[in-house]
Amino acid sequence: MILNAQQIIAALNSGEISIIPFDPAQVQAASYDLRVGETGATTTSKKLVNIREAGFLLLQPGDFAVLTVFEEMRLDAQHVARFGLRSKFARKGLIATTGPQVDPGYHGRLILGLTNLTPRSISIPYKDDLITIEIHRLNEPTDRPYAGPYQDKLDLGPEEIEAVTETEGMALPEVITTLRSLSANVGILASEFKSQRSYVSNIVGFGIGGMAILIAIIGVLLAVLIEFKH
Repeated sequence: MILNAQQIIAALNSGEISIIPFDPAQVQAASYDLRVGETGATTTSKKLVNIREAGFLLLQPGDFAVLTVFEEMRLDAQHVARFGLRSKFARKGLIATTGPQVDPGYHGRLILGLTNLTPRSISIPYKDDLITIEIHRLNEPTDRPYAGPYQDKLDLGPEEIEAVTETEGMALPEVITTLRSLSANVGILASEFKSQRSYVSNIVGFGIGGMAILIAIIGVLLAVLIEFKH
């Protein structure tokens, strides 16, 4: 059963679930909105970012980021949560790469992975509404409450930061930039080919230019393979 607004508040008041800090304005018809937390990291920044001090976390085109939500949450053994990215961020071209379930018995701050699929930068402001969670009540408490590696975790750990910042090879934003450069070069070459008056010189020029582009593309693809391998 999905809890509606008044049932969410009743569960909070009874201590069955906990959201700290709780803000009544974040309660929706049948969900609760969690906000952007204080810390994050991106493949472009390659460092831990204090989102509270900076005011926002910036994702460059193709960037992958991890960040914490603002609220600390606790579920008892009879409640489970399902969450998803707020539509205002999804419409901008972000996708969430973690979730969607928070198991009964969980305690901590959710750590979210985000990818920017667009050709433009996307800013994620501190304490902005980020994800929506639905709270479900089970028919009976589970006898296997969550006890995994994220239990009681309140901030990003070395493993999350290293996974984002210590990548080898070419990062995805760099791949996108390189491919754009190749695309521009193709356009320049095409324009130059049209200006050539000699049929033979066109053929020769096309062959040389095509080989250069092919070699460059192969280099980019190899960089991508190295990146994903690590």
